[in-house]
Amino acid sequence: MTSPAYPLSPPPRPMGPSNLTPTGARTEMDPGLAPWKVLAVSHVLRNGIVDLFFERRVERCWRLRGGRVVAVETASIEGAACRRPEGRLAARDGLERKGLAALIGVSARQLPPVPLPAAPVAPIWDELGAPVDPDLVTVRWLWRAGFVAGTAGVSLIARPTLLDLSWSDGRRTVRPWPLAPDWGLPAPTPLRTAHPPAGAVRVLLAPQAAATLLHELLGHPLEADLLRAGSSPWRQSLGSVVLPLDLELWDDPTRWDLPGAFDCDDEGTVATPHRLVEAGRLVGALGDRWSLNPDAGPGGNARRATLHMAPRPRVSNLVARVPGALAQPPRHDADLEVEAVSAATLEARAGLLVLQVRIGHTLRHGRRVRPLGSFALVGQVEQVAKGLLAAAGTPERSAEPGWCGKDGEIVPTGSEAPWLLVEGLEAR
Repeated sequence: MTSPAYPLSPPPRPMGPSNLTPTGARTEMDPGLAPWKVLAVSHVLRNGIVDLFFERRVERCWRLRGGRVVAVETASIEGAACRRPEGRLAARDGLERKGLAALIGVSARQLPPVPLPAAPVAPIWDELGAPVDPDLVTVRWLWRAGFVAGTAGVSLIARPTLLDLSWSDGRRTVRPWPLAPDWGLPAPTPLRTAHPPAGAVRVLLAPQAAATLLHELLGHPLEADLLRAGSSPWRQSLGSVVLPLDLELWDDPTRWDLPGAFDCDDEGTVATPHRLVEAGRLVGALGDRWSLNPDAGPGGNARRATLHMAPRPRVSNLVARVPGALAQPPRHDADLEVEAVSAATLEARAGLLVLQVRIGHTLRHGRRVRPLGSFALVGQVEQVAKGLLAAAGTPERSAEPGWCGKDGEIVPTGSEAPWLLVEGLEAR
């Protein structure tokens, strides 16, 4: 894989547990992992197991009312899962030796110690650095680490520590922790709003909203399991130019300043940026080792929502670039400006894209006229793709769409995108 075609200059990655480097990877093979490599080669293949996955999580949740903490809850979760060639998954909570031995199919005496990194001490409220806001209702601090063992080897898996924030007006965001001071929080929902005229509109999407559109339009549909099942609207379009815009799009799990980062995926493949779109042409897909097809590339995008779910190809952090983008957002050419969306969905088989707008404005002569209340923007995938007319501004990073769901399996994602001018959507 060649180096990304966009500049990569993320801030330093946060230091993990003491046995990890700032990148999340061990400086050398941990002695505790070596016995698992021997076990994987000698027993896993013989017992018909594809891989073994171990994970430890810590979550602390603060509940607030009027800016004051009213409850604190802490949960620690650890366990293991094994996967067989037909895709069947067996998992158990806890790392008790006899239970793990039964799960794997070896005797307890053959089982090495599980070398998961020790969980850090969860911060107290004063150490958290959360914003002071009377409308904040929940704050969750999330730490997660694991390792995977198979016949191909053993890999430690590290991810950013995250902070998940929710407000009373429906705002929600997830960010790498500690929070970067130069990264603004979601704007409050306007109190007095109007409704947009129904029907076809030309929309100017701010970077956060543009990122959500690209996630549903090009990220999800290029996941290899959807392509293989024939349920992606792009199932017969790989290699074709589908956008009039000269867009470059990468999925980049190495961006540790964004919430979807990891150093190895949940099958142990080292994280690598994957180009999905080049000059408006679909050139790649997001694959894992077990959903591979000629279009899916080398894998490296397998993610597990929990250890009780099998890994699947998933978006991590989408990074968009448009050479020759306009210097300023073209407000004179749009009917509506969308600042933020609260949710988005892709009905893959129907090829229907839906954006639920949280903050929007009508435009007249390039100026905002009035704020708009919650409404939906709906369009067919191919028509919206053909309606990507222009990009503007320097790409901005965001946590959008934040928590990404697929068949009820939720993983964190991030993005970096410019402003986008789009037609092919209807306001409803």
